Amino acid sequence: MYLDTEGINYIRSKWAVDPASGETITPKREVLMEMYADGLAPRTTLNFSGTPRYNDGSVSFFGKGLNFDLSAKYGVSGVSETQFSLSSSYAKYSTTVSGTKEGANTLYYYSADKVGNAEKTRSNAFTVDLSPPSSAHSIVGILHNSNIISPSTKFSLSTTDNLSGIKSVVYSFDSQGNETYVPNISVNSLADGDHTLHYYATDNVKNEATKKSFSFYLDKIVPVVSSTVVGDQHKGNYMFVSSRTKINLAVTDNKAGVKQIYQRLDSDGQTDYSSNFSVPNKLGLHYIKYRAVDNVENMAANKTLTVYMDNKSPETGIIYGSPQFFHRDTLFITSQTPVTLRFRDVHSGIKSTSYSIDGASKTLYAKFTVPGEGNHSIGFNSVDNVNNNEEEKSSKVFVDNTAPEIFINFSIEPIGVKNGVKNGVKNGVNLYPNYVRMYIGATDQHVGTEKLLYSIDGAPLTEYSSPRTLDISELNRFKKMKKYRVRIVAKDKLNNESEKIVEFFVGNK
Repeated sequence: MYLDTEGINYIRSKWAVDPASGETITPKREVLMEMYADGLAPRTTLNFSGTPRYNDGSVSFFGKGLNFDLSAKYGVSGVSETQFSLSSSYAKYSTTVSGTKEGANTLYYYSADKVGNAEKTRSNAFTVDLSPPSSAHSIVGILHNSNIISPSTKFSLSTTDNLSGIKSVVYSFDSQGNETYVPNISVNSLADGDHTLHYYATDNVKNEATKKSFSFYLDKIVPVVSSTVVGDQHKGNYMFVSSRTKINLAVTDNKAGVKQIYQRLDSDGQTDYSSNFSVPNKLGLHYIKYRAVDNVENMAANKTLTVYMDNKSPETGIIYGSPQFFHRDTLFITSQTPVTLRFRDVHSGIKSTSYSIDGASKTLYAKFTVPGEGNHSIGFNSVDNVNNNEEEKSSKVFVDNTAPEIFINFSIEPIGVKNGVKNGVKNGVNLYPNYVRMYIGATDQHVGTEKLLYSIDGAPLTEYSSPRTLDISELNRFKKMKKYRVRIVAKDKLNNESEKIVEFFVGNK
């Protein structure tokens, strides 16, 4: 016989007998003997716990702390044991199992009941990922000296994971909150100065990469460029310069350092600045544009220096005051004649004017006179405010300080001498008859006599040989018997004046 029903079965016996008497029990009843049929193997269930699970569609990944439990559902006779294997050998399962190796794993397992029904071996393939991702950054754009960047620079983050793959990448600057990485990271929102980039990645089973950081200096400040005029210069309506002037450009930068200074003169093209340079030697305004760029390409705005090229010397002239007299090729003056220098410079203006007399040391100009009798040479010139030095000019003059020499003649020789007293002292004075006439004259060595004047006995001076009057040589002015006193004044054409007084008596001997 065999049992055809899983579970409980009965063997029936007719009829039940009293064991003591051996008689059939009344009322009659069947005797049922229970028998259980167990022909089905147990079914084992696998359960993973202790770690995140990620399935990419074909592979299941688990992270750190993976545990698994096997539980068997038994039928009639009950489970005898459960066996499992992660390698070549099986082990009896008794409690939660942990500590699987990283990488691909295949778990084999089955259970058997107490009457020898064994489950068909089951398997489960999965991958354990115990390693965190790897993260690195790279610079997209300008980098100087390994850690100085420009505002245009960006950060790129690269991550790799050997098994489950990257779930997320986050970053932050300084102490700011984390941001989800989106290529590429801009630094425009940061201020100039020192900063630190922090970043890390997490894979799909929550393995977190070691946090990395990169300290850098964000240089957002452009270079500061300045110009200096070196040499001849004068600040007026413009900055006046000369052909000797040089222009110096200097630049400072807060961090990255200066890469290049650029210059442009007037409408010329831009060139690199290397050393002091000259302004074009053309009279008039010139425009010098300049700017600089630092080593992270921060470009300063153009600046302009406007200068006026003054390459013309001043002009100086000389003017002689009065008295003066010009004859043939000679100008005659006296030591009282004022000498004036007139000068002009229509660009930067006059800085100084100087003169010298007869090659002596130069003297800064103020109105002056020329001392000393005779020929003299006056040298003079001017310097403008940018040191354009006028070629020295010269002027020749003759200084005449000598008055005419007066000559007196009488129409007759004296007829005697009469004693008189002058200043308390007796002296002899010539005596002339009353028809005597006096003739006067004067000569001047250089410029000639201009006027000859006389006065008799304190009368006003009268011009001698004037077309308007009759002079003493033409009139009998000495008829009275008395002492006469005649004052004679001679002036040359420079007003150099001489005077002579003559006293005599008219009367009988």
